[in-house]
Amino acid sequence: MKEEVIELNKWIDELHPWCPAQLSYYFEDHSNGRWCISLRWDGPFPEDPWSAELLRCDENWEVIPDSPDNVNLLEEKNHVPGTVKGYYYDEEYPYLMVRALEIVREMKPELKDQLK
Repeated sequence: MKEEVIELNKWIDELHPWCPAQLSYYFEDHSNGRWCISLRWDGPFPEDPWSAELLRCDENWEVIPDSPDNVNLLEEKNHVPGTVKGYYYDEEYPYLMVRALEIVREMKPELKDQLK
């Protein structure tokens, strides 16, 4: 069981002046499925951008690492030349928080009013 208190539909900030930095957003879907949006930055090198994943959780809010439902939110099906492919700097997390929620709302439109 997770030691910290899980607050649903709110970003949990685990930002540190050293790496890694992480933000988590926990929510339940309409079928009582439990999920976590996880943003992580291992920086500070250009080849280590932020990652963003939608992860299935168990009844104790622990991430199920091998769940087939887990999704890399930044994986592009078709890259548009000239667009930003990744978020590479530690200060870019506010933009990624917004973008990750947009992507999950697109994937789960029935939750669009819940995921703010």
